Amino acid sequence: MLISTFTEQVALRQPLSIAGRTLAGQQVLRVSARYSGWAAEAEAAGVFYRGESGATMQQQILASLPDMPSDLAGMWQSVQQMPVGGARNALDWILWQLEAGLRGVPVYRLAHQPAPRARVTMVTLGADTPAAMAAMAISYPAARALKLKLDGSSDDAVRVAAVRKARPDVSLSVDANEGWTMAHLDGIMGKLLEHRVELIEQPLPAKQDAVLDHYRSPIPLAADESLQTQDELEQVAQRYQVVNIKLDKCGGLTAALPLASAARRLGMRVMVGCMGGRSMALLPAFIVAQEADLVDLDAPLLMATDNQPSARYLDGCIDFDARAYTPAASATSATSAAPALLATYPQAQHANA
Repeated sequence: MLISTFTEQVALRQPLSIAGRTLAGQQVLRVSARYSGWAAEAEAAGVFYRGESGATMQQQILASLPDMPSDLAGMWQSVQQMPVGGARNALDWILWQLEAGLRGVPVYRLAHQPAPRARVTMVTLGADTPAAMAAMAISYPAARALKLKLDGSSDDAVRVAAVRKARPDVSLSVDANEGWTMAHLDGIMGKLLEHRVELIEQPLPAKQDAVLDHYRSPIPLAADESLQTQDELEQVAQRYQVVNIKLDKCGGLTAALPLASAARRLGMRVMVGCMGGRSMALLPAFIVAQEADLVDLDAPLLMATDNQPSARYLDGCIDFDARAYTPAASATSATSAAPALLATYPQAQHANA
């Protein structure tokens, strides 16, 4: 297998403010592979609040490759032993694509999922002045669902009111990104109910959310930073009603599918989101999103550039052409002798963009 890795700095169309920080862009990881006549590509944004960047993910992959087994199944098992994060997510998606190519099926069939269909997605509005957020809401006329980033300040209630006045037609959610206190949650609840907010995402810091064990919120609470992998699921189920599954957090499609199933068995609703990235990064998440209750896959709308295969946004929905899940043949003939997996590792290329 020939593996290439590189990093790329991707700018946002405009800075996105959330509780505690403003994001102007992100450094993503790109991985491409060629094996037995098949080609695969992946992009991962990583988990910024865990210190991941394109460069750290790239180094993790390069450090892991020499110890990888020489067969696809063995490599898959090895990848599942990597720490959860963007690097594991990218390699996991590479392997799904190559296996699908070898079997001659689209990736979603390999995952026992239905053919992809358009799903309504939230569109994120960064924290700003109430007037600016109302203007942003109007700038997405096709949006059916909006998610407001709120920072725990006294402006939060006014922001919600301004957006609701501008867009009385949409489903409205709010995301605190760990930036609230219990006092703020209790204090703003009446206004959220008044303005028909349907979801509150991660109101408290993940390390301080035990107080939610006995809290009965009139608006469903979604766990994002509090839920990284399936290991936290039972505890999260005592505090939240919705789980936000992101492939960079949990380690890829292989981990996300059983995580979603386990959440449903516990009576929780499933939301599928992303850590950013462009269309290529969203492809595996869109498979999980097919059976999700809520979808938050709007990152390409927020990015200054996109890549292929590009997501389509129409009538408030995200969609991909089903052909995006059919692996491409590489320049190497599929009928030629297949190299042993990673036997050509010394030829693997990498460069910092």
